[in-house]
Amino acid sequence: MTEQTDLEFLRDVAASGQRAPSLSGRFFVWWGGLAAPALLAHWSIITGLIGIPAQFVGFVWLIYGVVGMIGSALLARSLSGKPGRGAVNNRGEAAAWRGVTWMVAAYAIGAVAANLLGRGHLILFDTIPLVAFAGYGLSFHVSAQLGGARWMHGAAILAWLASGFGLSLTGTPDLYLFSAAAVAVLAIIPGVVLLRGEPATEAA
Repeated sequence: MTEQTDLEFLRDVAASGQRAPSLSGRFFVWWGGLAAPALLAHWSIITGLIGIPAQFVGFVWLIYGVVGMIGSALLARSLSGKPGRGAVNNRGEAAAWRGVTWMVAAYAIGAVAANLLGRGHLILFDTIPLVAFAGYGLSFHVSAQLGGARWMHGAAILAWLASGFGLSLTGTPDLYLFSAAAVAVLAIIPGVVLLRGEPATEAA
């Protein structure tokens, strides 16, 4: 392959990445649709609104994680017939969100382990959604840089602001109401927008 051919190839790859519609909408809606109710359930439990012992908060998040991972794997399989799946922007976007998912999972597991070992504090759990919002911001930023919709730049800034502002609510039940609202803005609404822009069938 000559140098000129190399350059043309790289140009074509970059262009295809910018033109391909994002295929992450279903994951936004799935995870957001799970996280918002889980956050509301967390708030309802710790405020005593529904009369369930606080220990059941852990079960809420265990169910969230297990159901979320299973559903996410099934959604990934549903993308097999979508055009643009192999485009640069979709591969990069998928890698960014996958990395954020595992980052948040590792942080949450670490918080649980620290408390079980008596070396942590319950306030660590309040920081988990804030770490997630910071990760959202990073993923939106990467997606925008890879040719994503312009609104992703704004979404990245909103996610980082949510992460920072949420620190002032740690230690209070209000954090979980705030986080549920933030998830609706940063995951569910963008997910619906992206789903509407997905192509319906494999390109010929």
